[in-house]
Amino acid sequence: METNNDDAAKEERKRALQKQSSGFLKYSGMATQMLGTILIFTYGGYKLDEWQQNDVPVWTLVLSLLSIAGSLYMLIRGFTKK
Repeated sequence: METNNDDAAKEERKRALQKQSSGFLKYSGMATQMLGTILIFTYGGYKLDEWQQNDVPVWTLVLSLLSIAGSLYMLIRGFTKK
């Protein structure tokens, strides 16, 4: 009878660990996606400014701020979606 309780306790710990690790993977994936989006848009703005030979890095500023706003929107949407 005690082995059934031990097996049930082990199974419960296993489920709790899986739930915890899936949350970690979800949020680390979101962070990676945010970082990638911001870097790609900022690099694109930098290249546009370089191509247009702008004195003021307008495209870099606009695209980096746009990517930050978009990333925050996706982050908030991901948190509230649960």
